Amino acid sequence: MAKNKKDYQDLYLRSVADFQNYKRRVEEERAAWISHAQIEVLKPLLHLIDDIDRAVDSCKKQEEADKESILSGLELIKKNLDKTFKDLGVSEIDCSGKFDPNFHEALIEVDSPDHTSGDIVDVVNKGYMFKDKVVRHAKVSVAK
Repeated sequence: MAKNKKDYQDLYLRSVADFQNYKRRVEEERAAWISHAQIEVLKPLLHLIDDIDRAVDSCKKQEEADKESILSGLELIKKNLDKTFKDLGVSEIDCSGKFDPNFHEALIEVDSPDHTSGDIVDVVNKGYMFKDKVVRHAKVSVAK
């Protein structure tokens, strides 16, 4: 009879451990699904940042009288959007220094006497990360 009791206790302990492992695995999968869903929501917003950056650059080149009010409005929108993204855990990928395929997408190689081979010369589109995951790689030109 003692052996039967021990067998049941072992079975019970294994069942409890299996259930705890199942709960942990489900929580990890749930967290991954939530993160993936958040990234899919953020992707379309990144184009808005690009458009605002281009509008600000365009306004800086114009010499119209009300240029300052338009420019200050666009800069305020951009500042608020940047703060919102920062609060959500979105950060811009650093594009200073060497090319890293984990974070950058090379669009073109260019000759640049000011840079060594593999250095990022210019950023075509900024890249963004959500927490520790790349949402969009930075599109860059790289020195030959």
